[in-house]
Amino acid sequence: MHRLPKAAAAAALFATATLAFAHGQSFEFVERTAQLGPDLSPAGTSTTDVNLVDVDGDGDLDVYLAEGTDSLAGRPDRLLINDGTGQFADDSAARLPAPNTQNSTVADFGDVEGDGDPDAIVAGVLGEDLLLNDGAGVFTKANGQIPPPIVIPPANRFDISAEARFADVDGDGDLDILIANENPFNPSPTGGDQNRLWINDGTGRFADQTAARLPARTDQTGAIVPGDLDGDGDLDLIVLNRGQDFVLINDGAGHFVDETAARFPVTTDSSRGGGLSDVDDDGDLDLLVGNSRNEAVAYYKNDGCGHFRIATFGHIPGTGETIAGLILVDLDDDGDDDVYLPNAGAFLAGHGFLGGPDRYYRNNGNGKFKERTDKHFGTPASDPTTAAAFGDVDDDGDLDLVTGGSGPGGDERLFVNED
Repeated sequence: MHRLPKAAAAAALFATATLAFAHGQSFEFVERTAQLGPDLSPAGTSTTDVNLVDVDGDGDLDVYLAEGTDSLAGRPDRLLINDGTGQFADDSAARLPAPNTQNSTVADFGDVEGDGDPDAIVAGVLGEDLLLNDGAGVFTKANGQIPPPIVIPPANRFDISAEARFADVDGDGDLDILIANENPFNPSPTGGDQNRLWINDGTGRFADQTAARLPARTDQTGAIVPGDLDGDGDLDLIVLNRGQDFVLINDGAGHFVDETAARFPVTTDSSRGGGLSDVDDDGDLDLLVGNSRNEAVAYYKNDGCGHFRIATFGHIPGTGETIAGLILVDLDDDGDDDVYLPNAGAFLAGHGFLGGPDRYYRNNGNGKFKERTDKHFGTPASDPTTAAAFGDVDDDGDLDLVTGGSGPGGDERLFVNED
């Protein structure tokens, strides 16, 4: 499978919000935000992640919103339940555990227990939460089944996780957890924290096997992208960092070796999100990376054996803004993945983002992209978009879009596909 912004298994089992289909190239997205229900976003808050997933098993996609603030005090995550027609009601109080006091940064969904429903891992600035689904979309916190937060001296702070995602790294048929960590208090590319790998015992209980399975590094990691880079049937890892990105090759049993020097160019950007997909239709996974701090999107072409070269120039338009993520999705239903860029806009000194229009780049089939935002999305809003996800929320056979934003005006939005 080509790489999704969320875990492959979760996407396959529960139709999480990243990949589906559209009908032809004559699609148009129309805003229908009122269908999400009342906006409850106070000033100084951000939606840090959007997931579309059928939490209650009724055949439609619900919306999970990971929430954060611009202070240490957190804000509760939210769960919006779909009535089957794309109308949503906030049922967070009845379905989610008592809210944390930390900021959430990201969430991912997958069946960690093998009972057929989507559970969740939610990362935050004070550690992770494992939420187990009862099958009807009611979640219970089960942090006793995951390793405790790492306390880092001398300030006794916690790992700050930029991402948590499910992936079966050891090939035993259950979902393990990859944690991408960073340290915003030390801006140096080498001043971050160790990324982590938790191995599932098959019942949803996880052991920290980082030391035995991952190289020891203290990077500023914005995302980890799993995919079979070298075509040997197991999941390798692209580690996207501030500074040098890394390629970690899987030995087939979930132990990773750093082969960056032989497989990847020197990089200096601040990578925040990326995706693997065969965008040039040559049978291997290529890499597209969204960069922050007013840097351009990067495109790396795979030679078929897991060696990458930079191929940005002439293949994808440049944009000097802060991309909050990068979504690979076949919106025009022509068999190749296009690119959607949630755009937070220019990075402001201190804290926050200027805001800017999201962008849609259509793939011509051989890995060359052309901007088609205005044609399919009209004139997009210029609020800071910090998260986005695609999925068929109204059950009409095409992909719709939910976005989350940052600060005043950066509210959640729903765009319905009217192809």
